[in-house]
Amino acid sequence: MKERSVSVRNGEFRVDILEGGSGDPLLYLHGVAGLEWTPFLERLAIGHTVIAPRTPGFGESSGTENLHDIHDLVFFYLDLLDELGLDELPIVGHSLGGMFAAELAATQPARFSQVVLIAPFGLWEDSDPVPDLFTISLPELAEAMYADVKSEPAVAIATAPQARMTEVDPTTADGQKTLNYLVERAKSMSTAAKYLWPIPNRGLFKRLHRVTQPSLVIWGESDGIVPPGYAERFATKMPNAAIHVVPNAAHMVVDEQPDHVAGLIEDLLAR
Repeated sequence: MKERSVSVRNGEFRVDILEGGSGDPLLYLHGVAGLEWTPFLERLAIGHTVIAPRTPGFGESSGTENLHDIHDLVFFYLDLLDELGLDELPIVGHSLGGMFAAELAATQPARFSQVVLIAPFGLWEDSDPVPDLFTISLPELAEAMYADVKSEPAVAIATAPQARMTEVDPTTADGQKTLNYLVERAKSMSTAAKYLWPIPNRGLFKRLHRVTQPSLVIWGESDGIVPPGYAERFATKMPNAAIHVVPNAAHMVVDEQPDHVAGLIEDLLAR
């Protein structure tokens, strides 16, 4: 895997991109947890060149002050794809990135050969509300994100540094690390709020019928962030979508069941 920075709109944005693998390109858009090169992406990279940008406001990707709503975000991504010369490729999006992927596929259907939405935000049903991601407690967040609350990443969320602020000493290396973590988290959550707060509904339901490509909607069976009932709501709006609900997984299904999810995607791309 290699990492590079790309300028978009003559420097209005600087975008971190993780890239690895070989073969035809595949675009991956990350979720609210941010972007790292995970076993899931490594698995996808066996047969594809995976291109995974960090959305402005996450990590070192800059320019988020120029993005005010979902439509700004969509056209930013289209400009990035123009800069990279990417066309007629599959798009895979998880969580917040699933919402972005759906919006992109609806805006320029011909640009994306297949669409995979993994536990995406973007729809809203009063009878089945999505929890408020910005007020949920850390233990509740861990339970919503991971099926196994005793797993290492779930425990890390439940005991994240903001739960221990009174213990932070900014004069120490560990204290500085904690403060850096808190700054990064505040920045990424502020970015996510542009598209998800107060509710994750920016009118996608009015555009989702335009996602006509062969598609998959994948959900973790125990997802406590976006309830699994939304899988059917997405698929019924998309003319060529199939649903796969993955057992022993929650919102972070890409990390909990990476081989299973990657295998579903490979099956779609091989058709």
